[in-house]
Amino acid sequence: MKDQVARENRKALPKFFGSLLLFALLGGIGGFFVTLAGFSGLAGWAAEGLTGVLGAVVPWGIPVSSLILLGIGLGLYRSAKGRYDQWDGEDEDLAEGIEVTLSYVLLFTTLATVVDFFFLSAVFLCDAVMVTTALFLVSVVLILLLQQKAIDLTRRMNPEKQGSVYDVKFQKKWMDSCDEAEKAQMGQAAYQAFRVTTGTCLVLWVVLTVLNFSFDIGLLPVLMVLILFGVLQVTYCLTCIKLSRSK
Repeated sequence: MKDQVARENRKALPKFFGSLLLFALLGGIGGFFVTLAGFSGLAGWAAEGLTGVLGAVVPWGIPVSSLILLGIGLGLYRSAKGRYDQWDGEDEDLAEGIEVTLSYVLLFTTLATVVDFFFLSAVFLCDAVMVTTALFLVSVVLILLLQQKAIDLTRRMNPEKQGSVYDVKFQKKWMDSCDEAEKAQMGQAAYQAFRVTTGTCLVLWVVLTVLNFSFDIGLLPVLMVLILFGVLQVTYCLTCIKLSRSK
């Protein structure tokens, strides 16, 4: 076993160092061009242009994005509801299709939530602060209502499911009411999300570190990314330790 581990390490080591060299090269090239942009004044021009564009877009961001994303989600929900009304309670393929459609409904409500929070954070760039805040609250209410419709329809198809979207312990109750196969799927999805988020944090750290040389954005954005990265890694490790002890 020891020799096998050593062989696998030796086999993987060249690819590891090759990847490091490639990323270092790409980072150096990117840093050169970003620094060049800073010296030429292009960085300042780009920052001012982006601020101007966002200032014009922010007042319309929430209503337009909500109309598109929630409109799609509502259309998917109505499609699922129509098929549910025709479901005889036995056709497993139809039931699976309905549940997949409802999952897409939740996906679009999640996207709408992310976009809403972005435009609320950028509200200082425009003069319509109160209007944008009010539109944000309206959009959040619509998101919750659509999520409630999707969850309620899922519960009608699966009476064993527990929890309301308005309950602060909804996720725990929903998780407890899932069977072992569903919990295994959640575990796989969570691990995939962990991997993607880890990679995203590392990429953001590189990008923000390089951009700081030209745009002088400070260390706060880098710190926020590293905090998120640290919380993700520590939580994952502590959870693994906890689950191992409970066996």
